[in-house]
Amino acid sequence: MFPIVLMLASWLASVPPAQEQERSTVPKDSVKVVVNGCLKGRVLRTSDVRPVEPESGPDVRYLRTFRIAAKKDVMSSVKAHDGQVVQITGLLKKADLQPRGLRVGRVVIGGGTPMADPTRRGLPDPSDQIIVMDALAVAPTGGSCVPDR
Repeated sequence: MFPIVLMLASWLASVPPAQEQERSTVPKDSVKVVVNGCLKGRVLRTSDVRPVEPESGPDVRYLRTFRIAAKKDVMSSVKAHDGQVVQITGLLKKADLQPRGLRVGRVVIGGGTPMADPTRRGLPDPSDQIIVMDALAVAPTGGSCVPDR
């Protein structure tokens, strides 16, 4: 009887809870970040961006605007905090953070700003440079957003 109890106890100790394992894993092609900013609809204008693990991954401090995508429960929280200053923890794809174009020596091929289509009167496409963040958690930090002038 004692060996069976010992085997059962060792098996239960070796199996981690499913929720902890799911939350702690970050895909290899992504970076986990914490972002403070103003939330308007599904667009987040940032005031501060910092990676969870600063020693690994690309530099994310220069990023200023994100489109939020999340599961249904997190999106309901995003809708509830519309127009407020929030802190969002989420995942960014590393491919979205890389500069566009191919670098050959000092020359970047195809890395410049795309020229506007003459039929569109020079207006840029709003979704061109907006990076999608997969939100994991939303927390209000207090206050409402200052309206743009």
